[in-house]
Formats: sequence, structure tokens, C-alpha cells
Amino acid sequence: MQLSNLFKKSPKQEAPKKELMKDDPFGSPEMRKKRYDAAMEFIKMFQERIPLVGGKPHAGTVLSVAARLAGTSLFRATHKKDVTPGVIVLSEEVNQAYPQLLNLFAFYCRKNGMDVMSRPLVTEFSEQDKPRMEVAEIQAEYQDQYNAIMKKYGLDYLEGARAGMIVCSIVFQYHCVSVKDIDPFVATGIIAMGVVEGTKTAPPPLGSKPVKKEKRFVLGEQDAAIQDALANGGGFMDINPEIMKMLKEKNIDPFLVYEQAVLKQMEEKIDRFDFVQADVDALFKEWNGKPSDKAPIPVRLVLWMKKNASSHGYEQSGNSWVLKQ
Repeated sequence: MQLSNLFKKSPKQEAPKKELMKDDPFGSPEMRKKRYDAAMEFIKMFQERIPLVGGKPHAGTVLSVAARLAGTSLFRATHKKDVTPGVIVLSEEVNQAYPQLLNLFAFYCRKNGMDVMSRPLVTEFSEQDKPRMEVAEIQAEYQDQYNAIMKKYGLDYLEGARAGMIVCSIVFQYHCVSVKDIDPFVATGIIAMGVVEGTKTAPPPLGSKPVKKEKRFVLGEQDAAIQDALANGGGFMDINPEIMKMLKEKNIDPFLVYEQAVLKQMEEKIDRFDFVQADVDALFKEWNGKPSDKAPIPVRLVLWMKKNASSHGYEQSGNSWVLKQ
């Protein structure tokens, strides 16, 4: 399902309750339409560059991208002088504007049938839900296209921040109502914190070359690999035990599933494969020359990488295999 399909009703079609916002930031019908159209165009672009964890969108990260971009737009609306990127800047103007953005997000959620402000704001998140991208990464990766789209529809930085609340409500609806992979109140907390982080973190200048962050795939014992990937970022394999059982019942080697997963990552030219809680060379020395089908899956992956990784453009570096430049 496309994210854009989840927000069928335009906020321009319905006048907001005046008590929601002081000074009614919804503005004229024309301005409301511009914000909506800009948000929908950004969503269309974002779907093609959405951050993935384990091959699928990661709710906490997706929500934080939308919120931090909105916050960054508000930063630019309230700070006219250049500030060193990454510096935290506090201002009373931001403190006053931030609640308005969160109230605007809550308004759109109520239109979709959910009162996200009916409980105290969540500010602590589990490792599973925590965003995997830093504020600076998000700004560098998405800010140019975000601002270009807002400018295309005649929105200044303040209106761009308000349009960002529509984006937040769309990704919220997707993750909390459609796929249900995050608690709505946790999601609201991530959005609230994301807006704050964006409004207080000086972004790099528009047009700056994004700093490329290495993409990694974590291998090893399944639980250890998953925990490392969730804590430090990266893809991982989480194969349902029932699938493994079915393969064994049909005399199909389960290792084929792992092999295909690694090959797929290699075809996509992922930057590196990291084995965690394993000494690759020691395992190779112990198992080299023995029947590989008797070895545990992580060991078989080591043996496979030793034999095949170089032909796919990867070279060993310690307990990792890194894509050759």
C-alpha cells in the first residue's frame, strides 16, 4: 500500500476548529491546499528513498525523518543567521512555535479518528523503536528535496514546517493503523521529539553534499546479529522458525535462504558485512576441510564468504567483508 493512499481527505476540505491554534496557522484555503499538495509530493519522493531496516521500513526512523525535517524547516524560519551545522541552538521563538506544530499534527490525527494527545507524551523508547538515523544524517539526506518541493508550491520555511505535519500524519497513519508495527503513543512521542530535535539542531547549508553513511549487513548468531543491528544500525536476517522447520521437512537445506539473502545484498552493493561475536579466522581454521553441512549456519556463512565474497567485489577486513572501492 502506498503511503499517499492513506490520506485521502485533504485538510483543505474542512475548516479546523479555531481553538486548536492561536492565530489559525491553517491560513487561507489556498494556503492549506499548497501545504497539502507539497506534502503529498514529498511523500511520493520519500517512498522511493525510505530508510529500511531488515529490508522493510523502520517505523521509528520513518517517523523521525518526517518530524525532524519539519523541525528543520522551522529552525530556518526562526534563525536568519548562519549557524555551524550540528550546533544546538535554543530560542524562545522556537519554544513558542513548537507546540503549534504538534497541535497541528494532533488535529490531522483526530481527523483520521485518533486522539494522540489523550495520554501523557512518551519520551523514552525501546531499542526496537528508536530512530536509526541521526538528525544530521536526515538533514543531509533529505533536506534539499524537501525544501525544493516546498519552494515549488510557494511555501516559506514556516509553511514548510506546517506541511511537514501532514507528512507526519501520513506516515503515522501507515505505521500505526495500516501495518501496526509501532504503538500510536510511542509514535507520537517520536514525532514530538523529532520536531524538537529538528528545531534546535543547526542544519548544513542547502546544497551541501550529503555525507555518505556506510550501509552494513550483520551476520552471526541470529539473536546477537539482530541485537547489534537494532542497536547500531544495519540489516539482518530474521527467519521464522516455522519456515526453517518446513524446509527441513522437505529436505531443503536451510542455508540456501541465508545464501540468497547475502547474494541479494551483494547485488545491491551494500558497503559491508559484519560478523558479530565471532572470530572469523578462528572459525575458518576450525572448520576448513570439514563437511560444511555439519557446521552451524554462522560458520557456514564464514566459509561461504571466504570462498565467494571476493568474486562479488568484497575483501575481508578482520571480522568483516568490505566492498572494494
